[in-house]
Amino acid sequence: MQLLTEYDLSQFNTLALPGKAECFCRFSSISELLSLLQRAKKEKLTIKVLGGGSNIILQPRVSGLVIQSAMQQVVKLSEDNDSVTYAVDAGLNWHQWVLNSIKLNAYGLENLALIPGSVGASPVQNIGAYGVEVGQLIEEVRGIQLSTGQWMSFSTEQCNFSYRDSVFKQQFKNDFIITQVVFKLSKIFDPQVSYAPLKRMAGSLCAEQEELTAQQVVEWVVDVRNSKLPDPVNIPNAGSFFTNPIIDKAQAGELLKQFPAMPVYAVINSIREEVKVAAGWLIEQCGWKGRSLGLARMHDQQSLVLTLQVGASQQDLLAIQQAVQADVMAKFGIQLNPEPQPFG
Repeated sequence: MQLLTEYDLSQFNTLALPGKAECFCRFSSISELLSLLQRAKKEKLTIKVLGGGSNIILQPRVSGLVIQSAMQQVVKLSEDNDSVTYAVDAGLNWHQWVLNSIKLNAYGLENLALIPGSVGASPVQNIGAYGVEVGQLIEEVRGIQLSTGQWMSFSTEQCNFSYRDSVFKQQFKNDFIITQVVFKLSKIFDPQVSYAPLKRMAGSLCAEQEELTAQQVVEWVVDVRNSKLPDPVNIPNAGSFFTNPIIDKAQAGELLKQFPAMPVYAVINSIREEVKVAAGWLIEQCGWKGRSLGLARMHDQQSLVLTLQVGASQQDLLAIQQAVQADVMAKFGIQLNPEPQPFG
């Protein structure tokens, strides 16, 4: 395998930020990955793992060796009357895996359709949408600890999944490469359509006495996402830029007295008295929907989405990020945190 030096990564991040890797290589097998890790150790190169580039803020210069999985195999491990388990390689495109799962009559991932990125990145962020989080459907995460070279396997419990968080963003941040994710999916389709637009669509379908299918839910989710989120191919963005803040119920209660329309939601698997607040609503109330700062702009249709114009830099992104955070803090006393993480 050839290590590519001073490699342009602008095509590998959906924000289209400029940046170069000191070294870059894609691997197509476990043996190639092990060779890369050995070479990096020998040449004292720090390993940086790149997925689909949809959740990173690329820095102008990325030191060390950037590696990216090109492995895309799906293997059935087991099944019973109700469920089926598949091991999926990290390099497979996430949306492609959602579509594949339906063809395999394995259900549960429908609400997560069209989320950009790779299968390997999905547990890191515990991706979620429309009432479903991927951690609910993961049985095991497999990979290698970079600092020790040891193979490791994490059960669902060991992953410590919470809202947009996992052990891979905490204890094992920058020290683990996910090679496979094991999903336990249902053989019985049980649609999750409590999210308002999906609920309306499901209601209309029931009125026509048609049977709801997994493919139909996926198509609805794709339509809803396309109506709200710009295509990164046309408008550079990283999807929802800020996470929905989680605050104490007491704080939420005080804010609701002043802002009764503030959307609040229950937190999945929360053991504390907390609620989730809609970050997009907070941003819109501060006047940022459709507003620009330099070459960056909060999207016209979805104020949670930060978009960039051609030629925008990391400085443009940071300027609008900090301005939005400051205004939300001043008005609501809530700290917004970005979903994408610096990569450099």
